[in-house]
Amino acid sequence: MAAHFERHLGRGQLVLRDVRRLTFPARVYGALPCEGRPHWVLHTLGASLLPMAGRKGEERRFEFVMSLPEDWIPSERWPAYMFQRASTAILARSLAPDAGGVVSNSAEAVHGSPRAFGLLVAPSRQLGEHATFRTPSGGLVEVYAMYPLTLDDWELHQMGRLHTATLPEVIEQWRDMLR
Repeated sequence: MAAHFERHLGRGQLVLRDVRRLTFPARVYGALPCEGRPHWVLHTLGASLLPMAGRKGEERRFEFVMSLPEDWIPSERWPAYMFQRASTAILARSLAPDAGGVVSNSAEAVHGSPRAFGLLVAPSRQLGEHATFRTPSGGLVEVYAMYPLTLDDWELHQMGRLHTATLPEVIEQWRDMLR
């Protein structure tokens, strides 16, 4: 897994670690902005160790990514913490996430606000064809991204009228995200 992320995102640095191991995955890594990708990419490493049941009972395995702006500083732990918590919540269900599943917000949101109301989980666009791959042991791993969802986006999603491709890749309003 580490080699796959390094090959397609660049070398990651540890940005959050749960030393008490109360969450899984206990570590969040961040791939720094680089030429061709002017933003950070947070990613899990180890989430795919936990098999999850798919709709037809098949075993599925996932890793997760979330993108932050170039000016994010890893000492600002809030987005990495929320990413870790959202990943933990998905894994705790033991059911494979459906593309378009939402980890919702507990903060107040208003129509027209750019603030993230929630995170929509869907296959990673930035990894493209590399978002699904086989490990050396033959296991299939899917990389799902967490995309920012405003209240207006969420309402479109509820009506079945939201297209994931229209959501921004990078969470710009992370300081107000998911309180």
